[in-house]
Amino acid sequence: MMGTMTLKRFNGTERFKLLESRAYVVRRNDETIMMWFETETDPQAIMSVEDTAKFAMNPNAEVTIYLDKLVLKEFGTRLFELSQGYNEENKDLDARLYYFEHQDVDENLMKLEYRGNGVFFLQWSGTTTDISYYDDSKPKTNLEIEGEFFLEEYTSWE
Repeated sequence: MMGTMTLKRFNGTERFKLLESRAYVVRRNDETIMMWFETETDPQAIMSVEDTAKFAMNPNAEVTIYLDKLVLKEFGTRLFELSQGYNEENKDLDARLYYFEHQDVDENLMKLEYRGNGVFFLQWSGTTTDISYYDDSKPKTNLEIEGEFFLEEYTSWE
């Protein structure tokens, strides 16, 4: 089971199958751990809406969390909240969606479970500007991602 990306928009629901979902980890200069999750989707939507169906887009998304330490065998299941997708300190997006343009994702809730052998199960929800109306003239879009993400270099974090 790889997973799905769902966009609940003002005019309906779009759903995509996750094609490639990866996790990455680096130790920063201040010794904190930066961990991020990236996913690409299949351009053949499972479910689409009229204004975007003709484009055959394959949206992608990324979310970053910061940890004081990372020991995978002690990770279990954890909850994370990230109110804003744009990180003022880093001047970068900690939560973003790319559909037609890069856009930040706010009001992020993440449930992250380590399942062993480098596999994380991520449930992520957040809100963003509608992907066809960047002028905020439409209600926010709800983003939901659920699926397995693989950390290749996991043995160095056990």
